[in-house]
This record gives sequence, C-alpha cells and structure tokens, in this order.
Amino acid sequence: RALSQVLFLTPHLPAFFLRHRLRSHLLEIRHLDRALLHLGLGQLSEEELRAACYLRGLNSTHLGQAECRAWLEQWLRLSCELQASEASLLAHSMVLLSLNYSQP
Repeated sequence: RALSQVLFLTPHLPAFFLRHRLRSHLLEIRHLDRALLHLGLGQLSEEELRAACYLRGLNSTHLGQAECRAWLEQWLRLSCELQASEASLLAHSMVLLSLNYSQP
C-alpha cells in the first residue's frame, strides 16, 4: 500500500493487478531515468525538475531547485544501476528515498 501511495496508484485493486501495475510503472520510470541521465539534469527547467521528482514519488513543493536536483541525482544513480529484474528493490527504494527525505 505504501508503494501505491508513493506511485499515486489506487491500492484497492486485487493483488495480481496491483503488482502488474506497479511493475509496469516502475519499468517506465526506469526507462525515463536512463533517458534523463543521457540528457543531463542541467537541461531541465525548474518546472520539469519538480515534475520529475513528483513522478518518482517526492513532493517537491517545499524544496528548492538545488534540493530537487540533488535528490534526483541520487535517485538516478540508484535507478540506473539496477537491472529490470530488480524492480522490487527500486520500488522499495522509492518509498525510502521519498518518505524519509529530510524536510527543511
């Protein structure tokens, strides 16, 4: 259920469908992460940077641009090192990195 909240998915689906949607969503994010790493974070506007953080489960409304960039860099390092078969680890990392991010 925590994963569903971070990924903005409804947690009230049967387990099979929820697992499938979570895995599909994570693999899409992983694909976007690789493209973002190739493009470079310096190419993103502040709005795009916040949207990228939000898509990955971080509410960035209380963060500055530098903090968003630092969090996204940390996320990309982790995401791009994992294999597709490690989607579960990526999902749990998403929860830990977003929910435990220090708020000013």
